[in-house]
Amino acid sequence: MKSRNILFIAVIALSVSGSSMAQSLVCQQRGTYSLPTLSNASRQRMEAQLDKARADARSSPDDADALIWLGRRQAYLGQYHDAIDTYGRGLQAHTGDARFLRHRGHRWITLRCLDSAVSDLTLASKWVKGKSDEVEPDGMPNDKNIPTSTLQSNIWYHLGLAYYLKGHYNKAVKAYRSCLKVSKNNDMYIATANWYHLALRKAGKHKAAARFLKTIDPSVPLIENEDYLAILKLYIDQTEPSKALQGLLERKELSSASYGYGLGEYLLSRGERKGAMDVFMRITADPSNWSSFGYIAAKNALK
Repeated sequence: MKSRNILFIAVIALSVSGSSMAQSLVCQQRGTYSLPTLSNASRQRMEAQLDKARADARSSPDDADALIWLGRRQAYLGQYHDAIDTYGRGLQAHTGDARFLRHRGHRWITLRCLDSAVSDLTLASKWVKGKSDEVEPDGMPNDKNIPTSTLQSNIWYHLGLAYYLKGHYNKAVKAYRSCLKVSKNNDMYIATANWYHLALRKAGKHKAAARFLKTIDPSVPLIENEDYLAILKLYIDQTEPSKALQGLLERKELSSASYGYGLGEYLLSRGERKGAMDVFMRITADPSNWSSFGYIAAKNALK
């Protein structure tokens, strides 16, 4: 009873007054969404990087890498439709280059255009079949400046997410299983493991989910995906809901959306539906989270 009282108090502190239940995900048009929240210094730096990417693309119009980076720099500043147009131009000039489909698929997810995302990422998975994988350079490097993902892992990861958000959980499970096979880096493996575990549970495969949890090393060294490991550890440790909520209070911005969505799903698994819905509303009430996968999933969970 004591833990339930603590949970009740924590949930009240997290709840957002006047929030309404969200509608299902709708493909977003230009000007209908929040732009990334950036400091002046970060915005100036990223705009300078975008200017350079534009110049590189103009001077080398046949260079696939130049178009990839132009699209990525556009997307980092919230110019998602421009990025999609850039990737489309790249596909016309470089048919067979799965990178354009991989990045466009990601940004279709950002814009909630899930059917388009599935189409692009499914085709990308076919284009890379039987080919050697390649490390994907980071546009916004982590503290150690070590890339943690590859082209193929990102294709399967985002395809799994698109299926997950569409509610096609068995297909998401299959995509994430393929992603685990090419996730050679600890950070990528744990990120994939988090969504794979959630997809298993959503698909009703609870025994498989429990077996999979036993394969996770809670002390695995990571560079940047501690939040996803923290979500998995909620289930591994069977953390009390009130203690789990305290973990959300200690996180900020994108991190709180990533951890918060996982926490909400954990609360649902413990029968704490009211607490879960309040956490989802807290995440979606913050427009700075708009482009994060945790925000999108939380929005979808509220429909």
